[in-house]
Amino acid sequence: MSTQKCRECLGAFEPGRPTQLYCSPSCSRASRDRRRAEKRRATSRATRQTLVAVERANAQERLLQAETDYQRQLKRESSSAEDKFHHAVLERDKTIDQQLTQLHHLAAVNVDLCGELAEAKAQTTELRLEVARILHAQNADAQDLMRLAARLLQLTDHLGIPLDRPTADIYRRRGWPTTMPARAR
Repeated sequence: MSTQKCRECLGAFEPGRPTQLYCSPSCSRASRDRRRAEKRRATSRATRQTLVAVERANAQERLLQAETDYQRQLKRESSSAEDKFHHAVLERDKTIDQQLTQLHHLAAVNVDLCGELAEAKAQTTELRLEVARILHAQNADAQDLMRLAARLLQLTDHLGIPLDRPTADIYRRRGWPTTMPARAR
């Protein structure tokens, strides 16, 4: 059987079956996890964009309703004693204009904050997924290192060659034995 390149780590391997794409289950899981994370990121972006669009539409609708309400109120007031209430209407118009300006400003701030919140939530989710993936990879690396250290110790014991000083220092620093126990031989 010919060798293939693993689609995850790009290492060469001999497949056990013709449809095998990865050299190990860990590479297969890593690839699957990455694809799932990409799909979740795309979904969160679409959700964030939808939320922003809905907030903008709601803000515009509220502004239109406020302007419609204002126009109705203005017509009612103008039909009654215009001379007597002229000054009060002018003051009210000024206040309403200021409130509309504030409302426009607050609506824009609200839309911006909603977008930032959705984006921050998506970034937090992405970061959590990345941390989990890194921790998983570090755990796998540590297990591989321990297996290699045990195998090195077996080989040095079998060949009767002691560990060199730097290697023995590494073993002591990690709390690993530097000689094989008698029962494991």
